[in-house]
Amino acid sequence: MNTLPDTAHPSSPGDTDGHQGRVVLVVGGAKGMGRAVVEAFAVRGARVVVADTNTLSSAYNQYRSQRVDGFTVAGELAEELSAKGLDVTALQADASDEESVRALLAEIGDRYGRLDTVVNAFGVTHVSPVATMELAEFNRVVEGNLSGVFLVSKHALPLLRADGGGSIVNFSSVSGRSGFAKVAHYCAAKFGVIGFTASLALEEARNGVRVNAVCPGMIRTAMWDYLLDEFTRPGETRDECWERMRGMIPQRAFQQPQDIAEAVLYLAAARRVTGQALGVDGGMSA
Repeated sequence: MNTLPDTAHPSSPGDTDGHQGRVVLVVGGAKGMGRAVVEAFAVRGARVVVADTNTLSSAYNQYRSQRVDGFTVAGELAEELSAKGLDVTALQADASDEESVRALLAEIGDRYGRLDTVVNAFGVTHVSPVATMELAEFNRVVEGNLSGVFLVSKHALPLLRADGGGSIVNFSSVSGRSGFAKVAHYCAAKFGVIGFTASLALEEARNGVRVNAVCPGMIRTAMWDYLLDEFTRPGETRDECWERMRGMIPQRAFQQPQDIAEAVLYLAAARRVTGQALGVDGGMSA
């Protein structure tokens, strides 16, 4: 096995973040936190591939349909950022489908010949108490949050190793560090992401591949719009429910997509950090 040299992936002159010229794959990067990650890497000179899909077999509740517009929006994002002189490409992929993931990584290999950073930024949720939850519901949420992390990581490893190492950043959640009622399947999957991250970090440490997780707290994305519908109390508006949620945060401030992007940038560049789960939740998991 190789040891990680002190000069592995050195920063380019003037590139204080270490992302200039890197090839970065963001799976689930069309909207919300994923979009913020794409933009953050792109403005720092990375060559970014944003992968998303218009069909998700594992998603239903937060999107109200198995038909989504992820790849369509990813294409629009790539066009928008490319018009600003940034290097962003949209490719279609469903992280829960192994053949789709395999094809995605093969295309990246053909186009760029390397891969430096992988960000698994996707996730789905569903609300149900365990007593009435169907096995199919449980499996959909696990597939949409955990299985995809496994598949993308597995098929990205050959490219990451080939260039001397790189970084994988997986999206877990505050729900991967604390349990919450009526989302046991989501918590199980997100706890699983942290366990998977730690194990893969140990496996790949000598290959120069670092693996970390980011654990977002409360951010007003499509997922939380769905959760507000589920958790709003009788006589309470959605906005009132959202403000009530603020009380769960020690800092009494909601996180923003850019907060998560900053954490991802750090984890992707921090050459001596691996196997960690970084909470960006205003102190919720303290």
